[in-house]
Amino acid sequence: MKYKRIYSIEQYNEYCNIYEKLTMKNSDKYAEELDLLELIIEDYDKRLIESIGTKEDMNPVEILEYLMSENNLTKAELARQLNVSRQLITEILNYKRNISKKMITKLSDRFNMQQTAFSREYKLKSSKEAA
Repeated sequence: MKYKRIYSIEQYNEYCNIYEKLTMKNSDKYAEELDLLELIIEDYDKRLIESIGTKEDMNPVEILEYLMSENNLTKAELARQLNVSRQLITEILNYKRNISKKMITKLSDRFNMQQTAFSREYKLKSSKEAA
């Protein structure tokens, strides 16, 4: 069997890279393989979201912190990858700014996750709390 259910971040990244390469070839002969990879990748996303507790326990900022840690990403590196300022990433991680719809799309694309992981409501810290 060419593809199996994903159980590690390494395997996940490998399948995402394969998916991206096949997408770039833009050929109908890869349509079924792309569909299969998409299903396998989505399955892993859903299991990952459930395992890190997004349903109740973790808010979008905590999920982002977790994913940055898992991928060994600094704020500066993530900002470069998303083509946003480092300050924006810092403000989001410090609960000073909400994640915009545009940013939700960028994050979900970057981490190959469903947008719902980053679109849940969470409370910002007031300027009094930050002081």
